[in-house]
Amino acid sequence: MKTTSGTIIFSLCVVTFVIGVHQTMTYGIAYSYFIFMISIGLLFLYRYRKSKHKEQEEQAKPAPKRKKKH
Repeated sequence: MKTTSGTIIFSLCVVTFVIGVHQTMTYGIAYSYFIFMISIGLLFLYRYRKSKHKEQEEQAKPAPKRKKKH
């Protein structure tokens, strides 16, 4: 997936994970749990969009022609 939105989603995933780690070290896991869930949600969204994009590319390719055997 070579789109700007894919790059932004993945970057937000990494940033929220780093923020979650910082919040865990500062306040504890109970206060940063929702930040980790946002990070995982963004990761799932990125993977979903990547697989859909790959699937669309495969459908756009013309099927290889087969030679008929007699």
